[in-house]
Amino acid sequence: MGKKHYSQSIKDEAVLFYELGHSFAETQAKYGMAESTFFTWKQKFDKAHPMHEAITTNRTTCHKSKRHLEKLALELEVLRQCPCGRNASIDEKVAAVNALRGRYSIHVLCDALSLPRGTYYNRKRRAGQRTSYEINDEKLKPLIRQIFHDSKNRFGRKPIHHKLAELGYKVSEKRIVRLMKEMGLSVAKPRYKAEHQKSLPRAYFRNLLARQFDQPQPNLIWVSDITYIKVLDQYYYICVVLDLFSRRILSYSISDSINTALTLAAFDDAFQSRNPPQDLMFHSDQGAQYTSYIFRAHLKELHIKQSFSTPGTPYDNSVCESFFHTLKNEALYHHLYGTPQELQAVLDEYINFYNSQRPHRKLNMKTPNQYESAFYSGCL
Repeated sequence: MGKKHYSQSIKDEAVLFYELGHSFAETQAKYGMAESTFFTWKQKFDKAHPMHEAITTNRTTCHKSKRHLEKLALELEVLRQCPCGRNASIDEKVAAVNALRGRYSIHVLCDALSLPRGTYYNRKRRAGQRTSYEINDEKLKPLIRQIFHDSKNRFGRKPIHHKLAELGYKVSEKRIVRLMKEMGLSVAKPRYKAEHQKSLPRAYFRNLLARQFDQPQPNLIWVSDITYIKVLDQYYYICVVLDLFSRRILSYSISDSINTALTLAAFDDAFQSRNPPQDLMFHSDQGAQYTSYIFRAHLKELHIKQSFSTPGTPYDNSVCESFFHTLKNEALYHHLYGTPQELQAVLDEYINFYNSQRPHRKLNMKTPNQYESAFYSGCL
């Protein structure tokens, strides 16, 4: 079962309920959250309301504290009736204030929703007198929202700026950030999960690539690496092969074992998909899966030069490392996996998205597929 989701208004309501004198047991019975979760909410609430933490320490004896609690109780009442919370867009908050202003003061409504009163009054004063800039904002908002949702909430200001330019709209990144904030759109940033430290190999293998990551055409140099993700209580390993010219992911393989079969499967899929290429160099780290006799003999038989990163130097394979960072932040860490098939479905969807839809700065904001097409059509 997935983790229960609490909206910001429910979190604030629970904290205010507790501060009105109810015990934690009563608060937990009413809202059903864990103790550690609740006090994390309270800590964030106190930071957002600096006076609140100081007042609650002596609320039973201080008249000022009593008045503040009465204000909080009123805000709680407002939040219960509002269709949105403090994290909603400005447009949603303004609409909520307009809907409730006959029952509560503007001051109370704006404080409850963390909406600056000046912002509300400016919107009210300009209602029906929108400038051409504001009218254009309203035209841009649905476009930005659609691009954002089509990317499954992965695109920030730069990719959206590029996509709008493709549609013929010249919009600054600063304006995109403002409109995204007004609409409550933000790219999720999962917590970084540290990799296990890899043991360093003892053998010496040459680094022929020498960080020459920019290549003039496809199928000159491929790079590969392995990462992992947990499926229930077991780790599954993911091996990818990437073409340095276009940053295109040529293939990937997954397995519950980190062995030579994993790297062979990824390499062979890529090799066959490229009709097999000639004069190719294959670069990786010095993991046993790449330095094994079986893997090296296989590449030698196909007349492929093999290059290896210097031990303990991830920058020697930074393009692959960068891809894994992107993959984890934009896809892998947004899911919990019950089966390997669920993991494979996420990988299939994301790699197709990465190759065909995600613009890349190194490629002049083209996607890997677009960049290769431009090369073969002589447009680069």
